[in-house]
Amino acid sequence: MENVVMSNDNTGLTCSGPDDTWPIPRKYALYTAAIIFLLGMFDLISRQVIVSLFPHIKEEFALSDKQLGMLVASVNVAISLLVVPTAYLVDRWSRKKMIFLMGVVWSLSTLLGGFATSFSLLLIARMLCGFGEAGYQPAGQSLLTACFPRKFRATATAIVTCGMTIGAPIGLVVGAFVAEHWGWRHAFGVVAVPGLLLSFLALRMHDFRVADDSGEKAARREKRKGQFIPAVRNILKTPTIVCVILCAVCIRLFNSVLMTWLPTYFTRVAEVPMTTASSYASLIILMSSLAVFYGGPLLDWLKNRNERLVPVWLTFVMFLSGFLNFTAYTFLRPGSLEQVALLVISGCFFGTLLAAGSFLILDLTSATSRATAISLMILSQNLLGYGLGPIVTGTLSDMFSISFAMTVASTILFVGGAIYAVCIFTYPRDKEKAECVDITFHA
Repeated sequence: MENVVMSNDNTGLTCSGPDDTWPIPRKYALYTAAIIFLLGMFDLISRQVIVSLFPHIKEEFALSDKQLGMLVASVNVAISLLVVPTAYLVDRWSRKKMIFLMGVVWSLSTLLGGFATSFSLLLIARMLCGFGEAGYQPAGQSLLTACFPRKFRATATAIVTCGMTIGAPIGLVVGAFVAEHWGWRHAFGVVAVPGLLLSFLALRMHDFRVADDSGEKAARREKRKGQFIPAVRNILKTPTIVCVILCAVCIRLFNSVLMTWLPTYFTRVAEVPMTTASSYASLIILMSSLAVFYGGPLLDWLKNRNERLVPVWLTFVMFLSGFLNFTAYTFLRPGSLEQVALLVISGCFFGTLLAAGSFLILDLTSATSRATAISLMILSQNLLGYGLGPIVTGTLSDMFSISFAMTVASTILFVGGAIYAVCIFTYPRDKEKAECVDITFHA
């Protein structure tokens, strides 16, 4: 712990040191990483488990597909509404206590879903679950990053992502298995209890804060206060960033359709049991999620070769993903090996798009506006993508069929491809402007 500065305050332990210095003993950092990894995994399990319960919930409460979509969308809307206020609290309160509180909220809310006697009560339970998840994510990310040396912080961030990546497909399989053997209500309890136990274990974590509040940085933050609206205006004047935000909405909308409706599609159209359908969907979603990990290095490689290749590649991947999905849902037999294989291949390409928006925005904004630009993208993609996707698809399924709804969802990727094509022409100019602004700022 040499060359480390520590102090105690009402927010926890504060520390700073060189890039290769562990702010806390390594065993405590690894314990924190393990707890946050598991919480992130059960966070997504609790969010995703309801999807594999759709047939049972639909039958018991006589729901439409639109209402089923609302049960999923409500979680995402709740996260969108509270993620900024809770992030504000995270910066000013104990992060481990926030993780504990939010973990208890979403665990108990998930458990409450198993006791719901009506659609309204189930909807309220899912919204409360989203409120809890909104606070957990910024607190967990912040605490985990502070516990690791600077040179390992990217790895620490990947830990949260990895846990959540694994959680989504696990939620589908667990929900289907428990519902088949013990009933759909027990599925919520199976997920909620581990989350509740992990929340109490989180209280054993050490709450460390990185001491980076130098007078110069504090003065800079004060200067930036009240500049949110002007920053938004400047961001929206950048054509490439506007296009990236619109593409992010398209990407998340399609991703929400996969995560919400893919098991239902296989059960209804392919006429396979929910356990089999959830396994198919889990494989496709897992491959799509894992693609995030090689998508980032691929974009870095393209940028280093020729930065103009980045929007070209993204345009190609969007159109390719749209073509593969449209072909799979339109021309191949539902549930066949050929269809599942094609959807898995599509996921391997589509998943590389999930982090593309953040990559381009960080590349096109100055140090003073990056957080604002990222927050705009997250808010847009959560409300319009994850919020509308499940509901719109459910409505189309009610009006026509789930097969038609999945085909329409595929066309969203063609829209995104057309938008990224615009970036081929706007990106070089906007990149040049951004470099000029950043140079001025640093000067």
